[in-house]
Amino acid sequence: MPARLLTLLLALFCLPVQAEHGTPSGVLAVDQLRFVTANAEFTLMHEMGHLLIHELHLPVLGREEDAADQLGFYGLLLMQREQLDKNFYGRLLDVADYWRLQWQHSQANGGASVVWDSHALDQQRFYNLSCLIYGSDPDHLEWVLEVTGLPIERALYCDQEYAQVEQAVQWLLTRIQRERPEHQGQAIRVSYEEPLDSIEHGPELLSRVRASKVLENVAQRASSLFYLPRALQIRVQNCGAADAWYDRNTGELSLCWELIDHYARLMPALQQLREQQRLAVKRD
Repeated sequence: MPARLLTLLLALFCLPVQAEHGTPSGVLAVDQLRFVTANAEFTLMHEMGHLLIHELHLPVLGREEDAADQLGFYGLLLMQREQLDKNFYGRLLDVADYWRLQWQHSQANGGASVVWDSHALDQQRFYNLSCLIYGSDPDHLEWVLEVTGLPIERALYCDQEYAQVEQAVQWLLTRIQRERPEHQGQAIRVSYEEPLDSIEHGPELLSRVRASKVLENVAQRASSLFYLPRALQIRVQNCGAADAWYDRNTGELSLCWELIDHYARLMPALQQLREQQRLAVKRD
C-alpha cells in the first residue's frame, strides 16, 4: 500500500483514540460528535426521501426503504461533495459503520433477523452503503474495501450501482424540480422540542443541532427545488423510542432525540471497531 494512502487511512481512524483520553466527562468527544451528526444527517436525508416520494408521487421500483437509503446517501454527497477530505469520507464510513454495529450487536445478543420487515437487514444496509461509498470513486477508494470487508464479488459492480443512483437523482432534479420560480409551493417548517433529562448530553446536542442549521438548510433547499403541494414540517422531538419516520397523513417528519442519544451511546463499540480497522490497515 502506498505510504500516502496509508497515512490517510490512519488519519481516518486515529481521532477516536486521541479524543477518548482528552475529553472532559459530560462533553461529547470530537469523534463522537461526528458519528452522531453524520448518522442524524443521514437519517434526516433518508426520511426526506420518503417525504419526496410521497409528496411528489415519485415512481418507486423495489422497496421504498431501499430507495430512501439511496436518496439519503446521495443527499449527503450533494450537501458535502465540496469537502472531499478525510473527514468527509470518515462521515460516510460513520454512516455505514452504524449499520455494522447494529448488526454485530444483534448477533452478540442472539437477536433474530426480521426477514419480513420492509427495511433491508442491518448487514445488507451496511454492505449497500459501503458499496455506494466505494462506487462513488473506485479509482481512489480501494481502501474502503479493506476497512469494510466488502467482497470483491460485490465491489466489481459498485461503480454501476452508484451510477444508477446518480442517474435517478439527476433525473429527479431535472424533471421534478420547479419549472419557474413563480410556481411557489408550501415551505417546510422546522421545530425543536427540548430533550428530556434522560437524553444524555441533551442540552449540548440541542445546541449543536440548532447551531449547525442542517435541518433548516435541508428544508430550505427542498422547498426551493420542488413544488410542495402542502405545508410540511420537520420535528426533532421526544418519542419514547429510538426512531424516525415520515407521516404521509400529517406531512410531518419526526427525528427522535432517543435515536440521536442511541447514536451517542454506541461509542464504546465504535471505539473497538476503529481499533480493529487501524490494525487491519497497519497489517496491509
